[in-house]
Amino acid sequence: METGVQRHLGAIDTADQVHAGALNPASAQMGRLPDVFEVTSGQAASSPPVPSEVGSTPRERVRWGRVVLVALSGVVSHVFGRATVGVLVPAMADDLDLSDTLIGALGSANMGAYFTGVIIVTFTAGRIEPFTLLRAGIVTSTVGLAVIGTASSPAAVVIGTALAGLGGGGIWLTAPVIASEGVPASRRGAALGTLTATMGAALIGVPLATTALRSIAADDAIWRPVWVAQAALSVVLFAALSIFVRARRTERVAGAGGFGALFRIHGWKRAVAAYMAFAYMASSFANFLGRALEGDHEFSRTAATLVFSWMGAGSIVGALAFGRLSDRIGRPATMATVMALSAGAAVVMATRAPSAMILVAVVVFGAASFSFPSLTATFVSDHVSDRTFAAVLGSMTMFYGPASVIGPAASGWLADRTSSFSTTYSVIAALALTACICMATMRRRDGVAPQTAPLS
Repeated sequence: METGVQRHLGAIDTADQVHAGALNPASAQMGRLPDVFEVTSGQAASSPPVPSEVGSTPRERVRWGRVVLVALSGVVSHVFGRATVGVLVPAMADDLDLSDTLIGALGSANMGAYFTGVIIVTFTAGRIEPFTLLRAGIVTSTVGLAVIGTASSPAAVVIGTALAGLGGGGIWLTAPVIASEGVPASRRGAALGTLTATMGAALIGVPLATTALRSIAADDAIWRPVWVAQAALSVVLFAALSIFVRARRTERVAGAGGFGALFRIHGWKRAVAAYMAFAYMASSFANFLGRALEGDHEFSRTAATLVFSWMGAGSIVGALAFGRLSDRIGRPATMATVMALSAGAAVVMATRAPSAMILVAVVVFGAASFSFPSLTATFVSDHVSDRTFAAVLGSMTMFYGPASVIGPAASGWLADRTSSFSTTYSVIAALALTACICMATMRRRDGVAPQTAPLS
């Protein structure tokens, strides 16, 4: 009899804990959707709910396996579909006779298509589940990677990079909210930092694998097999996500409501301006890094390729460290910090600095700038509901898109006109500093989020 009573009381405690997590005012402030209730016994179901204490901390366990698997989708969009261009473009340029202006056009085609993908996702997010959009993005990017891997002309490369970018919109606007499902706000920065950390790990692997392949073949001009291998890995990831990840259904909202929700976020103008400056910087720095290392800083082809691995190593450390830092000091202060570091790295790239200093600058850039997208996503996630997230981040990307398209084209044009990359990286440094100032002047309020989140 005594044992039965103890079981009954334990069931009641379990039910109370479930209700406490759902009724937590902090979670409601974030605009998150309520947790799905699970009844463990008939007795627990009949027990009256007991309200939680105000300000109690949710007890959700972070499912890191799920977080990492979803985070790997960012590898497809940001490493395979974007950063790999910078790694392989010196060999691609030699093979297909690409000028720096045309190389810039490749970056612009990728980002322009990404912008188009963002528009599509923004206005369909209210009607289509985020997980569906994520998988559609992976499929589209995979097709693009396969096209590049079999390309025999500049036109085919442009088409492939555009398809890779188009799929990126579906991936990046949905992966953060799927990865952070059930993660307490106090740990969201660390969890979403995993998105960038996995990208960094992949960015380490791509140059190493490329160098190993070229060494085996005794040919430093190889580039097509790398793209084909990435397409194959993307297929494997798609299968793994479809089999192992089950995302819960989210509340339907109006897809066009993203701008309204964005405009109600405290400091949204500064956040958008910083995001635009980052767009120009991010779309240009790595895109021309290999060319700048070989042309301006006299690195060998192999050394220039391996520098990208150091950038990836920096991004892993930075993503996790800055994600956790943002949980402590706030998103705006952390975002200002990473942009200040990025500006310093670009200044070094613009000078004739020693090789060791160039390497340090690249590592710092990887650690700092690669954290900015996940920090921005976390900033948005702090304010809006799950389904609204894609629409709001998509609305911000409406401003991000044009800057990311202009960046590579303008940077390549400057390089061709000046016969070096000093001016290119000086402009990048100025824009990174602009982003730093925007975020540093944003007022922080108490709590993780600067204000009460809009619910739609």
